Amino acid sequence: LSPHYLEAGFMFGATNYSGDVAESNLEWSETQPGFGVFVRYHITRKFSVKGHFYSGSISGDDANSETLAERSLRFSTSLSEFAMVLEWNFLAKDRISPTGVHSPQFTPYVFLGVGSTFADSKTEYYGPPEKFDTYFKTTLPEPGLDQSFLLIPMGAGVRVDVLERLVVGIDVGWRPVLSDDLDGISVNGNPDKNDWYYFGGVTTSFILNNPNKHRK
Repeated sequence: LSPHYLEAGFMFGATNYSGDVAESNLEWSETQPGFGVFVRYHITRKFSVKGHFYSGSISGDDANSETLAERSLRFSTSLSEFAMVLEWNFLAKDRISPTGVHSPQFTPYVFLGVGSTFADSKTEYYGPPEKFDTYFKTTLPEPGLDQSFLLIPMGAGVRVDVLERLVVGIDVGWRPVLSDDLDGISVNGNPDKNDWYYFGGVTTSFILNNPNKHRK
């Protein structure tokens, strides 16, 4: 029996962010919906590669923070993410027995990869006009900010082989973008601290090969 097989599916979940317009690493009130599609190829029983396109949005508001509230800044941006990740299914077992019988199973995994994110940040100051120069070193939007970013997705998930062709799961990932420009704030914030965002959700995928002739 061959360990190689292909599956395709979709994700529906949520996004969040940490950066210059967030006091804590995760502001739950700024959680936004996200979705995506992916293709996964199983190289061996324990290793697979996944290519995906995910889309969503992130936002932040100084009003969520006791220490930043007087600055009166908020932002939002849409995200388009393309990435390729390597998954390690460290507890994987054969999904099809030598006699061709499917065995439902619970398989955790971790992943690491590389990709790109495209953003279109919009920032807004909503405080008194006379206070602008107190908090900001340059105009808004800041000039010269990047809108495309190198992405290093990393995270973990679990997949459950429900039927011979149907797999469901949960996938949660961290996205360091190696830049401080994602939220449209850099010079006016902390240029020494890069931005992050997070993407997680429920996945559903379908095995495209003949499942009676393949296993994990």
